[in-house]
Amino acid sequence: MNSKIVLLALFVIFLSSCQSSMNRFTQDERGANTYSSTETGKLSSVSEGRIISIKPIKLSGSKALGSGVGTVLGAAIATSAVGGERDKIPAAIIGGLLGAIAGQTVEESATAETGFEFMIKLNNGKIKVFVQKSQQGLRVGDQVYVIHSGQTVRLTRQ
Repeated sequence: MNSKIVLLALFVIFLSSCQSSMNRFTQDERGANTYSSTETGKLSSVSEGRIISIKPIKLSGSKALGSGVGTVLGAAIATSAVGGERDKIPAAIIGGLLGAIAGQTVEESATAETGFEFMIKLNNGKIKVFVQKSQQGLRVGDQVYVIHSGQTVRLTRQ
């Protein structure tokens, strides 16, 4: 009976990590040319500049979903591997922890992407750095608009 409670608790943790992972994907995965419907009718500021450097970078992957799946699988495998009923709860805890670490590592590696770091010299002389997923055909020397609204920044060719 106690092992069922532990597995139920681990399943709840798994579901909550799925939700946080889904929030990450729906909120943060917008590209430079994709706007949220909540951005309509809102004013953005624009600066002008020139791209002075473009460098490929690694964007780290997500971690939440893999740790939840790893927790459940690790706990299930560990409890089935031990013989005594008294040993199942400690095995589930240890297996869940090891599974969470393994699942998080696998997910982060599998979801890592390549992005681009743009160094831009604004017309006012300041230099700014901006990271986005797509190069959008932009090259060093291109004149760009830097569009910023709240926490969102986008580059577009002039």
